Amino acid sequence: MIKKVIEIKRDIQANDEVRLDWFDMQKPNLCAISNKEVEFIVKAKYTHLHEGDILVCEDGYAISVQKSEDEIVILNFSDHITFAKIAYEIGNRHQPICIEDFKITVLNDISLQDIIKACESIDKVEVTKTKTIFKPNGNAHHSH
Repeated sequence: MIKKVIEIKRDIQANDEVRLDWFDMQKPNLCAISNKEVEFIVKAKYTHLHEGDILVCEDGYAISVQKSEDEIVILNFSDHITFAKIAYEIGNRHQPICIEDFKITVLNDISLQDIIKACESIDKVEVTKTKTIFKPNGNAHHSH
């Protein structure tokens, strides 16, 4: 039986845990399976989930939200012009991004594959694919 989450709380005891990647934590409507294999659905208008949120189901069952690792791509640049051009191109795709000094981190998403592939052929860009918790800048991945 699928449990329905009726509210999101913090600082209460949980019965279970679920690990979600960055994209799943942004969804206002989510179906998932907890670590104890409990199926549940969340319909949370105008919000997204955060690590440490407790999803409280109709029957009182509580599930703690934890972040899971994401497949990410780290782009390290040796010049400011290439850095700016690639940041502009990724920005035009409206994808979440983490920008640091001469470094861009993005989710390894199909919508960015052409940009990532192009970067792999540019001498001034070092491309690293790895798995870790994704932390974009600011209020990334907004809607219009």
